[in-house]
Amino acid sequence: MPFGLKLRRTRRYNVLSKNCFVTRIRLLDSSVIECTLSVESTGQECLEAVAQRLELRETHYFGLWFLSKSQQARWVELEKPLKKHLDKFANEPLLFFGVMFYVPNVSWLQQEATRYQYYLQVKKDVLEGRLRCTLEQVVRLAGLAVQADFGDYNHFDSQDFLREYVLFPMDLALEEAVLEELTQKVAQEHKAHRTIMETVCTWAFSLWGFS
Repeated sequence: MPFGLKLRRTRRYNVLSKNCFVTRIRLLDSSVIECTLSVESTGQECLEAVAQRLELRETHYFGLWFLSKSQQARWVELEKPLKKHLDKFANEPLLFFGVMFYVPNVSWLQQEATRYQYYLQVKKDVLEGRLRCTLEQVVRLAGLAVQADFGDYNHFDSQDFLREYVLFPMDLALEEAVLEELTQKVAQEHKAHRTIMETVCTWAFSLWGFS
C-alpha cells in the first residue's frame, strides 16, 4: 500500500511533524524555494541550505530577512532557532535572501556565484528605487544588465524585446517619448558591450565607481 505524506497547516507553517516545518525563501531572482527544517534549526542552518542550492560558498556576505509585524525589514539572527524567531517577530514565515555585507572591491569576491548574487541585489535595489542614480547612470547600468542577462547585441534580430524588459527604476515617471529615447540609448550601450566579457559584478560596482 503506497505511503502518502500529507502536510497539515498549523499557524502559518506547513508542518511535516512535531519536529519539522517547511518555510519559504524568496531569492534575489524573485523565485521562491522551500526548505524543510527542524524546529530547533538555526537561521544559519537555513542560510546554508539556501547557499547549497545556489552553489554558493561565500555565505558570510549574505543573510536572511523578513517583514516584522510592523512591516519593517528585519535581519534574521542567524544563531537563534529560526522558527521561534519567526513566531515571535515575523508577520509571516516568508524569508528573503539577500546581501548583508558589501565589499569595497570586486576582487574580494572569489566565487562567480557570489558576484552574480551581488549583481542581482544591486539590480533589484536600483529598479526598486532604493539605490538612486542619474539618468546617465541608469542608461549605462541598463546596458550592462542587458549584456549580462541576454548576451551580445548581435544575437537578436532587433532590440524590440527591450520594450518588454524592465530597464529603469519603477518610480521613475517618464513620458512615452522620453522612455523610447532612453530605451534606444540602452540599445546603443548594449551594442557597445558586444564581445566584452564583463562579469556581472562589474555592473553592480560601476554604480559606485569601485574597481
